[in-house]
Amino acid sequence: MPVAWADATSDIETLIQDKQWPQAEQRIRAEMQKSGPSAQSPQWRLMASQVGAAQGKTEEAIQALQALIQEFPELPEPYNNLGVLLAAQGQFDAAATALRLAVQARPNYIVALQNLGDLYNAMAQQAYDKAKTLKEAKGLLPLPSPAAATSTTTNTRSSR
Repeated sequence: MPVAWADATSDIETLIQDKQWPQAEQRIRAEMQKSGPSAQSPQWRLMASQVGAAQGKTEEAIQALQALIQEFPELPEPYNNLGVLLAAQGQFDAAATALRLAVQARPNYIVALQNLGDLYNAMAQQAYDKAKTLKEAKGLLPLPSPAAATSTTTNTRSSR
């Protein structure tokens, strides 16, 4: 059974890499319907969510990832994939939380770290873009002076 499971997993990964989504989905469903402990493999469920997202079934993929997270909170991959899907929907805060949890689960998870960096860059760019479009509205009170100021003079006296 382990050899058959590994072969099926390899075949499914190849279908996913080749973006053969319907074939990958069909193969995953067939494997998951088989009896045995590997039928509900978190790896296959993760791949199923990836295939669903690629086919535009984003909400279904999000629900599958959230279910995986509930069952296997120690796995970083569902958090990472959830973060990517949430970021694509513009839910940056929720995406950042998911990606930070992926990194917390595996601190050296390079993909999640890169995704978190990309997300932070996107959030910063969004903030800069918003700042550029804002204009000071007339009728608003001026901003208060800063509490601290710098000076180039000193209050010392020289002795003669």
